[in-house]
Amino acid sequence: MIGRTTRATICQALTVASIVLLASSALVAEEPLGQRIAAAVKRGLPLVEKAAENYPTHRKCFSCHHQTLPMLAMVCARQAGLGGNEALLTSQAEFTLASFAGEIEDLRAGRGIGGRALTVSYGLWTLALANRPADETTTAMVEYLLKTQKDDGHWEGQALRPPMEESYATCTVLAVGGLRRFATDEQKPSIEAAIGKAKVWLVNRVPENQEDRAARLWGMHQLIPGSEEFNASRSAMLSAQRPDGGWSQMAEMESDAYSTGQALVVLRASGLSAAESACQRAAEFLLKTQQDDGSWFVATRAKPVQVLFDNGDPHGKNQFISTPATSWALAGLSLMAEKS
Repeated sequence: MIGRTTRATICQALTVASIVLLASSALVAEEPLGQRIAAAVKRGLPLVEKAAENYPTHRKCFSCHHQTLPMLAMVCARQAGLGGNEALLTSQAEFTLASFAGEIEDLRAGRGIGGRALTVSYGLWTLALANRPADETTTAMVEYLLKTQKDDGHWEGQALRPPMEESYATCTVLAVGGLRRFATDEQKPSIEAAIGKAKVWLVNRVPENQEDRAARLWGMHQLIPGSEEFNASRSAMLSAQRPDGGWSQMAEMESDAYSTGQALVVLRASGLSAAESACQRAAEFLLKTQQDDGSWFVATRAKPVQVLFDNGDPHGKNQFISTPATSWALAGLSLMAEKS
């Protein structure tokens, strides 16, 4: 039988232990958002860097999912002071440039490029992320875009493979960015005309899905920031945020890291403060859904057009959307921690 003194001692010990446990829990709960973001970025960045580094050992052609978006994550992390492999940025830019350099004649003729304008536009964005100067190859890539713009002002890819290759708005906004960044003096008059047509098309474009909404806001920010169309695009983006803080690829789908990371990047890049509730909630969603290995999982919806190969990334057959999702998530979180 336990005596009164012993029982009191046990109760006191349990009380003290409970207080210590509650205090520890409170400390964990009160860990600042910035610290949790930094830890998440540092945990996930090595994965996308490895993904980008591995890819050229399997394929000789440029890819948006394993060059552009991992590089976006690296650049955003570097700007936030959270890492970023400069040597890898350089090597990935060289791989990208070499991939297009072998296609210069077809580029100049506006034909024969796999993925069409979407691939070329992502390629120009990749080179811009690495701060590459204009050269013979980028000039040919710009010429390709000038030759392949549709009469109504938009550009297209080759296949509708969701979510990365299903939006003409994404293709058009990336094309506009590439034209502006790598225009030569001789090309500028044609480019101004092309961008004018693209602006009219984007203003009148009714978004069909989240990829469209993100691209339209990004485009309005580039072309007519502060306008009525820009404000409407931002409102549409904010209205699409779910109660859990995330965004989804389609209305009938659940929130995911690809759409949420992309939305957070576009909102921050277009001027929305990191202190805004929408951005804070998006960051919390991403922090809650990050896997223990640092990645984010998104299930593929695209039908394969090539034989699947394992790039060494997490999530098996879903790696070619999960790696871009992880990249968008890391970029968005980095922009929440970006140094002023």
